[in-house]
Amino acid sequence: MGKKTRIILSVFGLLAVMVGVIVFRTASISKTATAEPTAAAMLIAVDSNATARHLSKAVQFKTVTMQNKEDTDWPVFLEFQAWLLDTYPNFYSAVKSEQIAKYAQLHIWEGSDPSLSPIVFLAHQDVVPASETDEGWDYPPFEGTIADGFIYGRGTIDDKGSLIGLLEAADRLAVNGYKPKRTLIFGFGHDEEVSGSGAKAIAELLKARGISPYAVIDEGGAITTGMPDVKGPVARIGVAEKGYLTLVLTAKARGGHSSAPPTYTAIGALSKAIAAIEANPFESGLDKVGVAMLKATASEQDYMGRMAIANMWLFKSTIEGKMRGSDTGRAMLGTTIAPTIIDAGFKENALPREAVAYVNFRLHNRDSVKSVTEHVKRVINDPEIEIKLSGNIGSEPSPVSQIGSGPYLWLEDVVSQAFPGTIIAPNTVLGGTDSRYFALVTNDIYRFAPYALDASDFSRFHGLNERIGIDNFAKTVQVYYLMLEKAGD
Repeated sequence: MGKKTRIILSVFGLLAVMVGVIVFRTASISKTATAEPTAAAMLIAVDSNATARHLSKAVQFKTVTMQNKEDTDWPVFLEFQAWLLDTYPNFYSAVKSEQIAKYAQLHIWEGSDPSLSPIVFLAHQDVVPASETDEGWDYPPFEGTIADGFIYGRGTIDDKGSLIGLLEAADRLAVNGYKPKRTLIFGFGHDEEVSGSGAKAIAELLKARGISPYAVIDEGGAITTGMPDVKGPVARIGVAEKGYLTLVLTAKARGGHSSAPPTYTAIGALSKAIAAIEANPFESGLDKVGVAMLKATASEQDYMGRMAIANMWLFKSTIEGKMRGSDTGRAMLGTTIAPTIIDAGFKENALPREAVAYVNFRLHNRDSVKSVTEHVKRVINDPEIEIKLSGNIGSEPSPVSQIGSGPYLWLEDVVSQAFPGTIIAPNTVLGGTDSRYFALVTNDIYRFAPYALDASDFSRFHGLNERIGIDNFAKTVQVYYLMLEKAGD
């Protein structure tokens, strides 16, 4: 046998081994689809109509936070809190309550075993505005209309659904005489939609008291169906959250008449700056959360998808390329760039002396507020353009919580018992939540509310016709009850 023949046979042999490895790995993922689901838990009985009426009433308190906090109707928050006290007396009797930063609330349900670190449950009282005229809403956004099997109104999902769901469950636990072993802490912020100062104050207070929670649970993930990656139900547990940064770019130039413009204009310089930022995107690629998410959902992909996920050593770049084909997929891979506001000019034939732009960034965990700011300065490369933080507000990407160990297993157990057969997958939350401040006291933060949402629901967040199904909300209460019960044991 000649040397050339031996080389050819060796190459074919290596290819055969590679194909065998690829096929074997793909088949091993296919087998996970036939795994036996966890036995369903016995959930408590819930009057779905009664819980719907309570959420409806909560929506009617117009706890809207405005970007300018002085425009917010703060007294209505106290009215809302008084209603909560009247509606959930058993809960409020079981906990020690404190008012934080005037309108936020901290409730502590003392456990019998001080050696167990507490679990913190978060929800926020405030909501974003609706359209000024209510145009486009099927029902007025602050009437809490119950119709067609749904509770309609601003906050039904974000985030009064979580707040009322927690209180409905905790009140039932209290009336049943439940005594937790582990301390349960409830933090209800008042301004999550604008800054989260209430949650920040709660987190700082816990730190000052030397409290290091076992875990923090907040909004951010849910049970989803009909999504582009997986059509069936997936419990998406947010184990990480992107950071938040808005930079204000200000370009100044000589104003004057537009008939004889200078070579350097404020609007022109600002436009070049924005174009430079967008032309120089940040590093992009799968991190450990993205890899874990893909592996968890791989069994629901077609054969080619399973093959790619099972053999990321070979197909990782192909997967990333496919993800970059959608806005959401691209956002998961890296820090995003979003110019959101431009303010310049006052007359069509007059040159403005100043042009201002706001550029919003959602920071991937490989980046930081400092690194993004330095990147922006470098690519703009114009010392005449001022670059500063908007309102001095910037939050770093969260730490990545444990996946497949620690508190994740507790939450996974609850979800698998409440939603048998549902895939459970870690996820990175692209938006901001109050939980970001609790990195002060723990790395184990999980963003998940037990809602069942389909793809059409996501446009309702901060949008028109926000709503939640009556039966869906009743199930939310049942799952929160199970979650609290298991948390306190």
